[in-house]
Amino acid sequence: MSPVTSNSVKEVALLTKSIELVVRNLMKTLVGKITLVRLQEMIEAHFIEEAEDYLRRERPGRDVPLTSLALVTGLDTRKLAQVRNSENYHKPKHAESEFVSNLTAESSIVELWTSDPAFTDLDSGVPRVLDIWGEEGSFEVVVRQAIRSRGITVTSALERLKQSGLVKIHHDSRVQLKSTKLPSKSVRKHVGEAKLGLDAVGHLLGTVHRNLEAPVTGSDRLFQQGNWTHRLDPANRQRVESAMRDLLENARKEAVIVLERFEEPSADEFQLAAGVGFYYFEVETF
Repeated sequence: MSPVTSNSVKEVALLTKSIELVVRNLMKTLVGKITLVRLQEMIEAHFIEEAEDYLRRERPGRDVPLTSLALVTGLDTRKLAQVRNSENYHKPKHAESEFVSNLTAESSIVELWTSDPAFTDLDSGVPRVLDIWGEEGSFEVVVRQAIRSRGITVTSALERLKQSGLVKIHHDSRVQLKSTKLPSKSVRKHVGEAKLGLDAVGHLLGTVHRNLEAPVTGSDRLFQQGNWTHRLDPANRQRVESAMRDLLENARKEAVIVLERFEEPSADEFQLAAGVGFYYFEVETF
Protein backbone atom coordinates (compact mmCIF):
# COMPACT_ATOMS: atom_id res chain seq x y z
CA MET A 1 0.00 0.00 0.00
CA SER A 2 1.45 3.37 -1.02
CA PRO A 3 1.97 6.13 1.61
CA VAL A 4 -0.77 8.22 -0.02
CA THR A 5 -3.24 5.34 0.08
CA SER A 6 -2.23 4.51 3.64
CA ASN A 7 -2.86 8.09 4.79
CA SER A 8 -6.24 8.13 3.03
CA VAL A 9 -7.28 4.91 4.76
CA LYS A 10 -6.25 6.35 8.14
CA GLU A 11 -8.27 9.52 7.51
CA VAL A 12 -11.34 7.51 6.51
CA ALA A 13 -10.88 5.30 9.59
CA LEU A 14 -10.79 8.38 11.83
CA LEU A 15 -13.95 9.73 10.21
CA THR A 16 -15.61 6.32 10.60
CA LYS A 17 -14.66 6.29 14.28
CA SER A 18 -16.32 9.68 14.77
CA ILE A 19 -19.44 8.51 12.92
CA GLU A 20 -19.56 5.41 15.12
CA LEU A 21 -19.38 7.63 18.22
CA VAL A 22 -22.36 9.67 17.01
CA VAL A 23 -24.35 6.61 15.95
CA ARG A 24 -23.58 4.60 19.10
CA ASN A 25 -24.68 7.36 21.45
CA LEU A 26 -27.71 8.09 19.29
CA MET A 27 -28.76 4.43 19.47
CA LYS A 28 -28.37 4.44 23.27
CA THR A 29 -30.84 7.31 23.38
CA LEU A 30 -33.33 5.87 20.88
CA VAL A 31 -33.64 2.23 22.00
CA GLY A 32 -37.15 1.76 23.37
CA LYS A 33 -38.44 4.97 21.79
CA ILE A 34 -38.42 3.99 18.11
CA THR A 35 -38.00 0.68 16.31
CA LEU A 36 -35.04 0.08 14.02
CA VAL A 37 -37.50 -0.40 11.14
CA ARG A 38 -38.94 3.10 11.61
CA LEU A 39 -35.51 4.61 12.17
CA GLN A 40 -34.23 3.03 8.97
CA GLU A 41 -37.25 4.37 7.09
CA MET A 42 -36.57 7.88 8.39
CA ILE A 43 -32.82 7.77 7.70
CA GLU A 44 -33.35 6.35 4.23
CA ALA A 45 -35.80 9.08 3.19
CA HIS A 46 -33.74 11.95 4.60
CA PHE A 47 -30.45 10.57 3.24
CA ILE A 48 -31.94 10.40 -0.26
CA GLU A 49 -33.30 13.95 0.07
CA GLU A 50 -29.92 15.30 1.17
CA ALA A 51 -28.08 13.33 -1.52
CA GLU A 52 -30.46 14.75 -4.12
CA ASP A 53 -29.82 18.31 -2.88
CA TYR A 54 -26.07 17.62 -2.86
CA LEU A 55 -26.10 16.50 -6.50
CA ARG A 56 -28.39 19.35 -7.51
CA ARG A 57 -25.88 21.86 -6.15
CA GLU A 58 -23.24 20.21 -8.32
CA ARG A 59 -25.48 20.43 -11.40
CA PRO A 60 -27.60 23.61 -10.98
CA GLY A 61 -30.68 23.73 -13.17
CA ARG A 62 -30.45 20.08 -14.19
CA ASP A 63 -32.41 17.02 -13.06
CA VAL A 64 -30.65 14.55 -10.79
CA PRO A 65 -30.22 11.22 -12.62
CA LEU A 66 -31.20 8.10 -10.70
CA THR A 67 -27.85 6.56 -11.60
CA SER A 68 -25.96 9.42 -9.91
CA LEU A 69 -28.22 9.19 -6.89
CA ALA A 70 -27.65 5.43 -6.74
CA LEU A 71 -23.89 5.99 -6.77
CA VAL A 72 -24.01 8.47 -3.86
CA THR A 73 -26.51 6.53 -1.73
CA GLY A 74 -25.52 2.96 -2.59
CA LEU A 75 -29.20 2.11 -3.15
CA ASP A 76 -30.77 0.28 -6.07
CA THR A 77 -32.47 2.61 -8.60
CA ARG A 78 -35.77 0.76 -8.09
CA LYS A 79 -35.66 1.55 -4.37
CA LEU A 80 -34.76 5.16 -5.10
CA ALA A 81 -37.68 5.51 -7.50
CA GLN A 82 -40.02 3.99 -4.90
CA VAL A 83 -38.95 6.47 -2.21
CA ARG A 84 -38.92 9.51 -4.51
CA ASN A 85 -42.36 8.67 -5.92
CA SER A 86 -43.90 8.31 -2.46
CA GLU A 87 -46.51 10.93 -1.61
CA ASN A 88 -44.68 11.53 1.67
CA TYR A 89 -41.31 12.27 0.05
CA HIS A 90 -39.92 15.63 1.23
CA LYS A 91 -42.50 15.70 4.02
CA PRO A 92 -41.35 15.69 7.67
CA LYS A 93 -41.91 12.37 9.39
CA HIS A 94 -43.23 13.99 12.57
CA ALA A 95 -46.17 15.30 10.51
CA GLU A 96 -47.17 11.80 9.36
CA SER A 97 -49.77 10.47 11.79
CA GLU A 98 -49.30 6.87 10.63
CA PHE A 99 -45.54 7.06 11.12
CA VAL A 100 -45.76 8.70 14.55
CA SER A 101 -48.44 6.34 15.83
CA ASN A 102 -46.30 3.32 14.99
CA LEU A 103 -42.88 4.33 16.29
CA THR A 104 -42.60 1.30 18.57
CA ALA A 105 -44.09 -2.17 18.73
CA GLU A 106 -46.21 -1.08 21.71
CA SER A 107 -47.58 1.96 19.89
CA SER A 108 -48.43 -0.17 16.83
CA ILE A 109 -50.43 -2.55 19.02
CA VAL A 110 -52.27 0.26 20.82
CA GLU A 111 -53.00 2.05 17.53
CA LEU A 112 -54.63 -1.04 16.02
CA TRP A 113 -56.42 -1.97 19.23
CA THR A 114 -58.05 1.47 19.46
CA SER A 115 -58.89 1.97 15.78
CA ASP A 116 -60.08 -1.37 14.39
CA PRO A 117 -63.77 -2.25 15.00
CA ALA A 118 -62.72 -5.84 15.66
CA PHE A 119 -61.03 -4.71 18.85
CA THR A 120 -62.77 -1.45 19.81
CA ASP A 121 -66.37 -0.35 20.21
CA LEU A 122 -66.27 2.57 17.77
CA ASP A 123 -69.52 4.06 19.08
CA SER A 124 -68.18 4.45 22.60
CA GLY A 125 -64.50 4.52 21.67
CA VAL A 126 -63.76 1.99 24.40
CA PRO A 127 -61.21 -0.74 23.52
CA ARG A 128 -62.65 -4.19 24.06
CA VAL A 129 -61.33 -6.57 26.71
CA LEU A 130 -59.74 -9.29 24.59
CA ASP A 131 -59.02 -12.95 24.99
CA ILE A 132 -55.26 -13.34 24.97
CA TRP A 133 -55.41 -16.27 22.55
CA GLY A 134 -57.81 -17.02 19.74
CA GLU A 135 -58.36 -16.90 15.99
CA GLU A 136 -60.70 -13.88 15.98
CA GLY A 137 -60.79 -10.60 17.92
CA SER A 138 -58.04 -11.64 20.33
CA PHE A 139 -54.86 -10.01 21.58
CA GLU A 140 -52.98 -12.63 19.58
CA VAL A 141 -54.61 -11.33 16.38
CA VAL A 142 -53.78 -7.73 17.32
CA VAL A 143 -50.11 -8.61 17.70
CA ARG A 144 -50.01 -10.60 14.45
CA GLN A 145 -51.63 -7.78 12.49
CA ALA A 146 -49.81 -4.87 14.14
CA ILE A 147 -46.31 -6.35 14.01
CA ARG A 148 -45.15 -8.07 10.87
CA SER A 149 -41.61 -8.84 12.05
CA ARG A 150 -40.76 -12.46 12.68
CA GLY A 151 -39.62 -13.58 16.11
CA ILE A 152 -41.93 -11.32 18.14
CA THR A 153 -44.14 -13.52 20.31
CA VAL A 154 -47.53 -12.73 21.77
CA THR A 155 -46.14 -13.43 25.25
CA SER A 156 -43.23 -11.00 24.88
CA ALA A 157 -45.54 -8.28 23.51
CA LEU A 158 -47.96 -8.78 26.39
CA GLU A 159 -45.15 -8.62 28.95
CA ARG A 160 -43.82 -5.41 27.40
CA LEU A 161 -47.23 -3.72 27.55
CA LYS A 162 -47.65 -4.91 31.13
CA GLN A 163 -44.28 -3.44 32.14
CA SER A 164 -45.29 -0.14 30.54
CA GLY A 165 -48.49 -0.08 32.59
CA LEU A 166 -50.67 -0.12 29.49
CA VAL A 167 -52.61 -3.33 30.07
CA LYS A 168 -54.22 -5.34 32.84
CA ILE A 169 -54.23 -9.12 32.62
CA HIS A 170 -57.33 -10.77 34.07
CA HIS A 171 -57.38 -14.19 35.71
CA ASP A 172 -59.67 -15.54 32.98
CA SER A 173 -56.89 -15.18 30.37
CA ARG A 174 -58.24 -11.91 29.08
CA VAL A 175 -56.40 -8.62 28.71
CA GLN A 176 -57.66 -5.07 29.09
CA LEU A 177 -56.10 -1.91 27.65
CA LYS A 178 -55.78 0.39 30.66
CA SER A 179 -54.38 3.43 28.91
CA THR A 180 -53.96 4.69 25.36
CA LYS A 181 -51.49 7.35 26.41
CA LEU A 182 -48.09 6.42 25.11
CA PRO A 183 -45.90 6.45 27.01
CA SER A 184 -46.52 6.64 30.77
CA LYS A 185 -45.86 9.84 32.72
CA SER A 186 -42.42 8.75 33.92
CA VAL A 187 -41.43 7.65 30.44
CA ARG A 188 -42.81 10.88 28.92
CA LYS A 189 -40.44 12.80 31.19
CA HIS A 190 -37.59 10.62 29.96
CA VAL A 191 -38.64 11.19 26.34
CA GLY A 192 -38.78 14.94 26.97
CA GLU A 193 -35.23 14.90 28.30
CA ALA A 194 -34.12 12.85 25.31
CA LYS A 195 -35.77 15.37 22.96
CA LEU A 196 -33.85 18.24 24.52
CA GLY A 197 -30.59 16.36 24.12
CA LEU A 198 -31.33 15.29 20.54
CA ASP A 199 -32.31 18.86 19.64
CA ALA A 200 -28.93 20.00 20.97
CA VAL A 201 -27.12 17.33 18.94
CA GLY A 202 -29.08 18.35 15.84
CA HIS A 203 -28.17 22.00 16.32
CA LEU A 204 -24.50 21.13 16.82
CA LEU A 205 -24.43 19.05 13.63
CA GLY A 206 -26.14 21.92 11.83
CA THR A 207 -23.30 24.20 12.92
CA VAL A 208 -20.73 21.62 11.79
CA HIS A 209 -22.40 21.35 8.37
CA ARG A 210 -22.53 25.12 7.91
CA ASN A 211 -18.85 25.46 8.82
CA LEU A 212 -17.86 22.68 6.43
CA GLU A 213 -19.80 24.38 3.65
CA ALA A 214 -18.54 27.89 4.48
CA PRO A 215 -15.60 27.85 2.01
CA VAL A 216 -18.05 26.99 -0.80
CA THR A 217 -21.02 29.16 0.19
CA GLY A 218 -18.96 32.11 1.38
CA SER A 219 -20.94 32.31 4.63
CA ASP A 220 -19.30 33.16 7.94
CA ARG A 221 -18.31 30.29 10.19
CA LEU A 222 -20.31 29.92 13.38
CA PHE A 223 -18.51 29.49 16.69
CA GLN A 224 -17.59 25.84 17.19
CA GLN A 225 -14.92 24.97 19.70
CA GLY A 226 -14.20 22.22 22.20
CA ASN A 227 -11.64 21.64 24.93
CA TRP A 228 -10.68 18.32 26.45
CA THR A 229 -7.92 16.30 28.00
CA HIS A 230 -7.14 12.59 28.04
CA ARG A 231 -5.25 12.68 31.33
CA LEU A 232 -7.77 12.97 34.16
CA ASP A 233 -7.57 10.86 37.29
CA PRO A 234 -10.97 9.13 37.72
CA ALA A 235 -10.69 9.94 41.43
CA ASN A 236 -11.15 13.62 40.52
CA ARG A 237 -14.24 13.04 38.39
CA GLN A 238 -16.78 14.55 40.78
CA ARG A 239 -14.63 17.62 41.46
CA VAL A 240 -14.16 18.24 37.72
CA GLU A 241 -17.87 17.73 37.03
CA SER A 242 -18.80 20.20 39.79
CA ALA A 243 -16.33 22.83 38.60
CA MET A 244 -17.51 22.50 35.00
CA ARG A 245 -21.15 22.69 36.05
CA ASP A 246 -20.50 26.01 37.79
CA LEU A 247 -18.55 27.32 34.80
CA LEU A 248 -21.22 26.33 32.26
CA GLU A 249 -24.07 27.65 34.41
CA ASN A 250 -22.41 31.06 34.59
CA ALA A 251 -21.82 31.02 30.83
CA ARG A 252 -25.47 30.03 30.27
CA LYS A 253 -26.69 33.01 32.31
CA GLU A 254 -24.48 35.34 30.27
CA ALA A 255 -25.87 33.84 27.05
CA VAL A 256 -29.45 34.51 28.18
CA ILE A 257 -28.57 38.17 28.74
CA VAL A 258 -27.10 38.47 25.23
CA LEU A 259 -30.04 36.72 23.56
CA GLU A 260 -32.57 38.87 25.43
CA ARG A 261 -30.71 41.99 24.32
CA PHE A 262 -31.40 41.16 20.66
CA GLU A 263 -34.83 39.56 21.09
CA GLU A 264 -37.74 41.25 19.31
CA PRO A 265 -40.80 42.24 21.39
CA SER A 266 -43.16 40.11 19.27
CA ALA A 267 -42.90 37.02 17.08
CA ASP A 268 -43.50 36.65 13.36
CA GLU A 269 -42.91 33.99 10.71
CA PHE A 270 -39.80 35.65 9.23
CA GLN A 271 -37.71 35.61 12.39
CA LEU A 272 -34.64 33.47 13.05
CA ALA A 273 -34.26 30.96 15.87
CA ALA A 274 -30.76 31.06 17.37
CA GLY A 275 -29.04 29.97 20.54
CA VAL A 276 -26.05 28.27 22.13
CA GLY A 277 -25.67 24.93 23.87
CA PHE A 278 -23.69 23.99 26.96
CA TYR A 279 -22.67 20.48 27.89
CA TYR A 280 -19.86 18.54 29.52
CA PHE A 281 -18.79 15.12 28.29
CA GLU A 282 -16.75 12.18 29.52
CA VAL A 283 -15.33 9.27 27.52
CA GLU A 284 -13.90 6.13 29.08
CA THR A 285 -10.44 5.53 27.59
CA PHE A 286 -9.46 2.48 29.65
